Formats: sequence, structure tokens, C-alpha cells
Amino acid sequence: MARDMDGMGEAKARISKALCVGEETAIASRKEEVKKGLAKLGIPCDVDNIPTIAILAAGGAVRAMIALYGTLVELKKHNLLDCVMYLGGVSGSTWCISALYKNEDWAEKIEALEKSHCENLVQGQWEFQKAIKAVTEAVKDECYSLTDFWSYFLVHRLLNQFDETELSAHRGSCENGKNPYPIYAAVDKTTYEKQDAGTWFEFTPHEAGVPGLGAYVDMKHFGSVFENGQLTEERKEKNICYLQGLWGSALGSKQELHRNIIGALQNFLKQDESGDSSASTNSDQEDQKFNILSEGYQTVLEMHLYESTNEKAVEKHFDHLENILKSDRSSRSFKLLRDIHESWFSADAETRKKDCMRLCQALDMDFGGFTSDSHRGLHLLLQKTYVCLLNWMWGSTNNFLYHCSDVEFPELTNKPVVSLIDAGLAINTAYPPLLRSERQVKLFLSFDFSAGDPFLTIKKAAEYCETRGIPFPKIDERELQDIDNPMDCYIFRGDGEHVPTVMHCPLFNKVNCSDKIAEYREQFSTFKMSYSNEEIEKLLTAAKENVANVQLKILEEIKHVVGFPLQRA
Repeated sequence: MARDMDGMGEAKARISKALCVGEETAIASRKEEVKKGLAKLGIPCDVDNIPTIAILAAGGAVRAMIALYGTLVELKKHNLLDCVMYLGGVSGSTWCISALYKNEDWAEKIEALEKSHCENLVQGQWEFQKAIKAVTEAVKDECYSLTDFWSYFLVHRLLNQFDETELSAHRGSCENGKNPYPIYAAVDKTTYEKQDAGTWFEFTPHEAGVPGLGAYVDMKHFGSVFENGQLTEERKEKNICYLQGLWGSALGSKQELHRNIIGALQNFLKQDESGDSSASTNSDQEDQKFNILSEGYQTVLEMHLYESTNEKAVEKHFDHLENILKSDRSSRSFKLLRDIHESWFSADAETRKKDCMRLCQALDMDFGGFTSDSHRGLHLLLQKTYVCLLNWMWGSTNNFLYHCSDVEFPELTNKPVVSLIDAGLAINTAYPPLLRSERQVKLFLSFDFSAGDPFLTIKKAAEYCETRGIPFPKIDERELQDIDNPMDCYIFRGDGEHVPTVMHCPLFNKVNCSDKIAEYREQFSTFKMSYSNEEIEKLLTAAKENVANVQLKILEEIKHVVGFPLQRA
């Protein structure tokens, strides 16, 4: 297949540092609107000299999503949103951004959208049957991973929204010039700690790709199978619900994520069973086998989670599994359990993981082999999800750069499948894709929604840029010492033509939160999964006050990057 089904473009990898045609079209349209926006602020500027201003929205789960709504509403109120060219997000902020772009004129309607979307968090209902259908389809794919289950059964439930549309459908919302151009980010699971050239992936309505390598693919083909840069097997485009899970999965420690997924899976199995009214002559027997299999899997996972760190807990799980299997002491599972138990505490972590895999396989052989379609489907879901949990598999995606001879980066091109995760684990703000020299960003409005160190993102960004020789303003870390009592705005000006200015604005600061910063951080933790109307309003108020307090400083920095003289020292 040489071209897209709709003739929109060539179905092959694009190897180039240049912006794609779609983004160039969107930016050209947006410049006309930014020119009008600058004029409203008393800043005359011709189209050829429009400064590129980008909003960077940090991660932080639902807290970040709500705070970004409030931030955008207040920026609009002060006519500042109309001057923004790019809107970049990671993790929870992407949940807000991706919901907005379903509306082609969202920047004009932001206040009404904030109200309706926040109301939905409290009053909306998640759609269980849609989640079942989506995960049942996903589990048939060889690239099924925890991201599929996380997206459809946890993020969907968290947001009370199941968005089945595709990111490529948002092109009209960009190309009409009415809104900033959106950029989402994820990172490669195997390299996010060292952050090499193949670590950061960016997503726009037009393309997905690796900016560090200058390699992209049409967003419609992200997840399809490629060989040497050519499309060989077209797959259905990933929907927004899946991408929201891909972009936003770093909501807790490995153990917390582990337990959330196991709990959601068990709840799913109970609800699905209770909703199945079909009956057959051997249904009771199959139910019994499936229950043993399900409980056995769960116990093995608990053993794996504790490994050797809690001997008492592990012994309890060994006893429990032995009790489950004692009715058939001649089974493979029972015999293998006894053998593994003897060597468990003297084995290394990798051996214990392999033993857990062997146990799951033995359980499959002893209690699998279902005759009914419903039990077979549930077994496949159970089996694949638990294997993914044991191997901690996230974001498994066909690699569009597999065996691509035009890219000299074997660490990536040698892998048929890549694993993508929440970019917040690397830098909790999308600096790397927005710092592409082709985007020519002059001013970053960085809104940090962290509940911990409010300076970690800018410190990591500065380190990232220094290592790679990317122009970035000098960060005086003496200004970033008071982690527990930050100011509302820190300005780091570029000292050269290609060095951007960064305005760093912590959400919880001593101006809008007074002496209650610690209280805000505790109340709105990253792990907080549900919000009342009162809590949403409190968080929105903090975000809006923060923008109101710094809006004159933003205006001054815009004037500065346009070429106006500074009005203060």
C-alpha cells in the first residue's frame, strides 16, 4: 500500500527535521489570529515578525487537567490566549487539551467548556459496555499492553468520558487558526531515564514521531506495521481514549498502579459475570474452573509484587495458592508451586519472575480450555493482562521505524515494537518537542502543576538542553531554593537570538495560596482520583488567581520578545 485510503498523503515514514505541511498550514493560519491578538494588547506586529509563544502545561493527573482549564480561561480573559501559537502538554494536562480540540472554536468557548467538562467529572457516568467492547478488541492484538486496560477501565472511569474519535480528526481545529497548535508527548519506556535521541515521541493531529531523530509518520498510521519506512499492514488509528491512557499513566508507584489494575480487572470480571445471563450444561463447571484460574493468577501476582521483600506476606500467598489447588494435588500447578516454594527466597528477581510465569502457564494448562465463547474471551483477557503485569508491559506499539535504513539509530530501528509511557517520568513538561529549532519558540509560558518540587521541571529541562547543546536560558538555581514557599513567577530571559525566554509559574505559591501551600498540595495530590464540586472550584480559583497575578508580567515579556524595551529592571 503506497498511499492512505483517503489519498491524504503517502503511507510511509517521513525522515526530515522540517515541520510537516499540516503544521505549517496551521501555523500560517494561526499567525493571522495572533496578529489580531497582539493588536488587542497594543502590540502592533506584522505577520512576518509574529513571535512564537508556547504554553507548557505540566502533568499531575486530574489536578493538572482542572488547573489547565482554569489557566486557559484566565489567559483568555486577559486576551493572552489569543497570542499563543503552541499548546504543549504531558500526562494529566493532555486530558484537558485532547478534550478541547473536539471543538473547532474552543478558544472562544473555553469558559463554557471548562464548566461543562468539570461538571462531567462529578456528574458524568463511565460507560462499562463500551469499555468491555474496547478492551475485548484490544486484547486480540499482539501489541496489547497494560495501557489498553488502563485507558479503557481506569482513565475512562476517572474522566467519565470515552472518546472514540481519533487525534487526526482534530486537524480542522488547528488549521482554521482559531486555536493554538497542540503537541502531546510520551517517552520510550526503556530509555526515559537516560533520554537519548530516540526517547521522546511527539503527537499532533497531523503526525506522530521522534523529534530527536527527525522521523515521523502520519497520525492515522501510528500503530500500523512498517518495514524500512514503508507501510506493510494498516491498522485502525488509535482513539483518543487510548491515547489519554498512553500519555497519562504515571499516577503512582509501580505497586499502586499494580493494585489499581488488579482491582479494576477483578471488578470487571465480577460485573461481566453478573451481567451474563447465558446458561449451558457445563456453565457451573466452567465458572468453577475460571474462578480458580482467576484467583490463582491474582495470588501469583501478589507473590511477584512482594518478591522477597516481605517474607511473611509471600508465605501467606504461597499458603493461599496451595489451598486453592489442594483439591488436585496431582496437577502441574500444585507440583510446580511446591518446587518453587523451596527455592523462592534464595532466587534472584529474574528467576522469581520466570517462576511466576511458569506458574501462570501451569494454571492455564490445568484450568484453561474453555468451551464457551464468553469464558474463552475472559480467559484471554485475564491471561494477557496478567502476563503484561508480570512483565510490566506498557504502551506496546508497532515501531514505524523498524528496519528503517534512512535512520541511523539501531537502538530504535532494531525493535519491531516500542513501549511508550507517560512523559512526566522523564520531564513533567513537554520541553523537548517544543524546543525543536524549527518551531522557533521565543517565549515559554510554563505552568507547573506539580504537587511536589515546583522547580524540578525547569531544572530537568535545563539539564536536558545543556547535555544536547540546545539553546536555553541560564537558570540561576539560587532563585529556586525555596521549594516549600515558591513565588508565583520566575523569569529566565534568553540572552541570544535563538535562546528563548521562560516564564515558570508554580500552581501552588505564596501569592495565591498564602501560608497554605502544604495544605493545597496534600488536598490535591496526584493520587486523588475523585473531586467534589467544591474541590474543583477551589482548584480552579487557585489556577485563575495565579494567572491574574502574573498577567502583567506576561504582557511585558511578550512586548520584550516582540522588540519593545523593558519597563522594569
